[in-house]
Amino acid sequence: MERVAFDLLRNMEHSWWYSARAVALKRAMLRAPRIPERILDYGAGWGAMHDLLQGMGKEVYAYEPDTEARAVCMKRGYREVFATEAEALALTYDCISLLDVLEHIEDDAGFLARAKNSLAPGGLLLISVPAFQFLWSVHDVEHQHFRRYTTRLLKERFRANGYTTRFASHWNMILFFPAALMRLMGKTGESALGLPKLLDSLFFFATWVESLLMYIVPLPFGTGIVALAQKSEV
Repeated sequence: MERVAFDLLRNMEHSWWYSARAVALKRAMLRAPRIPERILDYGAGWGAMHDLLQGMGKEVYAYEPDTEARAVCMKRGYREVFATEAEALALTYDCISLLDVLEHIEDDAGFLARAKNSLAPGGLLLISVPAFQFLWSVHDVEHQHFRRYTTRLLKERFRANGYTTRFASHWNMILFFPAALMRLMGKTGESALGLPKLLDSLFFFATWVESLLMYIVPLPFGTGIVALAQKSEV
């Protein structure tokens, strides 16, 4: 992604969006059959998700190709931070997380097939991706996305590459319509990541309530999707 967009992720990692996504991911992991021993944070960025993943497992590793971001990750407590995919996928994991990463991979199906080889039997993929191709905007261009997803497309990718979907739901439903309007107007919507404290708290509360609902009934729409897939037994 463009450097400005990459640095934005670091500056806004304490925003409502990061916190709300973390809650949604926790809900998805409630469908995991067991607590993972070893997790790989694939495309870790600045390492903002370390604490979340550490709370889900026991050992958390990271793969991050950016030199500066990798140095920050090393200080955040990852057991090891890899510079190349080959090094990262040489180990075996109980869970691989791709948190707003899969849309950056041109051959997403090819990656899912490679990742499966690095998962232990019954291993998991924890994924978040942006939703709906019609929301494509300058935001996606600046962040160098190849696509946006639907839950149907994501499930098809899982099935075709040897995974069973354990959970899939949209998230950020309550802000979907204003976000869609912003995107269709050609704006990035990134101003919503730097809100005054009161608005930030309100946005988080709204999406927190949604996260309680999504575990019972998957949300039909939203700006993003969270999913948990399990490596199928042969």
